[in-house]
Amino acid sequence: MPTHLRPQVPEAVRRIANAPDRRLAWEFFVFFSRFEYALKRDRRFLMPGTGDAQPSWDRFASDSNAAFRPEASPQLKAAVDYYLAQPPRKQVRANGEMSWSAPQAWDGQEPLLIWLLRAVRAVRNNLFHGGKFPVVPIAEPSRDRDLLTHGLAILGSALTMDPQVHRHFEEGLE
Repeated sequence: MPTHLRPQVPEAVRRIANAPDRRLAWEFFVFFSRFEYALKRDRRFLMPGTGDAQPSWDRFASDSNAAFRPEASPQLKAAVDYYLAQPPRKQVRANGEMSWSAPQAWDGQEPLLIWLLRAVRAVRNNLFHGGKFPVVPIAEPSRDRDLLTHGLAILGSALTMDPQVHRHFEEGLE
């Protein structure tokens, strides 16, 4: 694209885009997006009753939960332990101000994989919808890195739970 046709990118956006964890954020975003694509390609995991192409993450997690083994690898165990100890928060509006919800801890009642994939979706929503780029510095910037890294481990493990979803994930990437 000719330089004169490129939109002017504000310096603040350039700083965010060139932040040290940009590759990690990009990998998480691409992995999550591709996983969601794979779920939508498999009719079993399309949300029923709507005209929208919405993936049913909960149905996938419910169908896969019996095979889910947090101790399958040290990396996955560390990821599950981290999410259980420090679950992501959701950005909320309270009294007209933006803030963060209390962490939504696992209650032990619902299947663990359903809760974990909901937590990973909260991380994705915070990343994509701007919750991770606040106006003021955040107290624990490494927490974002940990949530992304451990979220990738959880997504990677979940992807192995269903061969057909895995095939859809890989299709066209050869």
